[in-house]
Amino acid sequence: MSAVPKAEPAKAEHKPAAAQPAAVHETAARMYEVKPGDSLSKIALEVYGNAGRWPEIFEANKDQISNPNMIHPGQKLRIP
Repeated sequence: MSAVPKAEPAKAEHKPAAAQPAAVHETAARMYEVKPGDSLSKIALEVYGNAGRWPEIFEANKDQISNPNMIHPGQKLRIP
């Protein structure tokens, strides 16, 4: 009888993973440039279809808006 070599378990090839980009949030912020006559509620109505969502825009831009009633034409706001 000839000896049949035992099959060795298959070894997974270990390749280093390709560099993956940092996770991108699906809700990546857009930018909106304030126009004359805009208010946060008007912007929320335009971008979300709901003026009541203005606090989301305010929270996302607290670094440049201290009073939600005072935004200025030309300001660039993050829209979360």
